[in-house]
Amino acid sequence: MRSNKVMKTTRGRRRLLGGSLMSAGVAIAGLVLTPATAHADGSAKGPLTWCPGQDPASVGSGSYRPNWDWNVCHTYWWVYGRPGNVSNGVWEGELPPPDIPLANLSRPAFNCGLFYCQDPGGPYTVDPRNPAP
Repeated sequence: MRSNKVMKTTRGRRRLLGGSLMSAGVAIAGLVLTPATAHADGSAKGPLTWCPGQDPASVGSGSYRPNWDWNVCHTYWWVYGRPGNVSNGVWEGELPPPDIPLANLSRPAFNCGLFYCQDPGGPYTVDPRNPAP
C-alpha cells in the first residue's frame, strides 16, 4: 500500500512540473514569435469648429485644453501620436498638420440624428491640404 501512495505523489508532482514547463514554453514562444509592432505615424480627425457659447470641455481639458482666444470661433483638428500647435492633441487651423499621411486623416460625423447620419465621417479620399483644381 505504501508504495502505491508514494507513486501517486510522484506522478502528481511530475504532472505539475510538466504542466508548468509546458505553460512556460508556450509563454516564451508567444513572446519570441510575436511580430514586431510597426511605429505608427500620427493621425488626425477634423476639421471641427468651436465657437463661444459651446462647452469648452468639448475641446479638451488639462494639457489638452487649447491656449487660444476663447472669444472667437476656431477651426481645429484632433491629432493623435504627436503634439498639436495649441495644446497636446489639438491642431488649430483649416488644414491638418502637414506630416500626417492621407491614410491617417478622417472626417468627423456630420449632422447625425438618432437613426440617420447625413455624413457618417470616415477616411478622406482626397487630401484636404491640396488645393482643389
